[in-house]
Amino acid sequence: MAFEAVLLAPDIYHLQSGANSGLIVAGEQAIVIDAGLDDDAGKKIRRTIESLHLTLAALIITHAHADHFGGAHYLRRTLPTFTVYAPPLEAAIIENPLLEGIMLSGGALPFAPLTGKFTLAQPCKVDQVIDPQATTLTIAGIELGIVRLHGHSPEQIGIQYKNVLFTADAFLPIETLEKHPIPFTAHIESAMYSFNTLFDYAGKSIFAPGHGVEIKDEQTANNVIETNRVRLDDILAYVDDCIRNTPSTEADITFKVAAKFGTILNSPVSYYLARTTIQAAIVELYNVVERVQVIAPMTDNVGRLVWKAVV
Repeated sequence: MAFEAVLLAPDIYHLQSGANSGLIVAGEQAIVIDAGLDDDAGKKIRRTIESLHLTLAALIITHAHADHFGGAHYLRRTLPTFTVYAPPLEAAIIENPLLEGIMLSGGALPFAPLTGKFTLAQPCKVDQVIDPQATTLTIAGIELGIVRLHGHSPEQIGIQYKNVLFTADAFLPIETLEKHPIPFTAHIESAMYSFNTLFDYAGKSIFAPGHGVEIKDEQTANNVIETNRVRLDDILAYVDDCIRNTPSTEADITFKVAAKFGTILNSPVSYYLARTTIQAAIVELYNVVERVQVIAPMTDNVGRLVWKAVV
């Protein structure tokens, strides 16, 4: 996707590319939200800042996925001192990116397919950890709203300024869901809470998502949020069915869900990303007794760890 700096409101830009960034003008300073995937993304952000005759005051990283902080390393190397902000758990990964691969590989050091640039960014020091309870953040003399949008990542946040809400990856464009039917999710209950939060903002704020173009009208916003919500709920329901019908391993369930929703897990990365969402669904079913009275992990007669509904 070509890079484009879209002016959403006075002093507020949506830097649209494969993974989007935001730029807020505060006098002669810039506040950037997310840094894209790599050095190339960082260069485009830098050129935009320079074209507006600004200096970079701060970079806020909404969550610690490589496509949202990979460009930070370049900005650190090439621009004067600025402050990097991130939530606590996200900051730990931003400073130690190998943790993302360790998480995906179940605690083991990742093998080569999980160390490409989409899952292993260059590290970046986080100067200020954002208090998880904070609702505002003042930078360069302006007050930004912090919106809790956990779920896609454990402590993902959105940033509100004036009538624009940078929504990070709290939802995906509908066309992206059609191409990648299993949205990466670390915690389903939190993701559902985030959808409800976004419904409250729909029509009141322009949505500037981490992927895709801006959303200005309430109907479109509600439609894309509901589509994402339904997809997660459908995945959860199908995992429930899998466990009720046959004691199943995580791998069994992952491939069944992929087949159900029409995707082929044809690479290690696609498998491990999908497996994370399936594990999140299992955790949700285990924790929320209203959906499944009891599910339990147990070993079967050949020593596999399987999940089974026992009530």
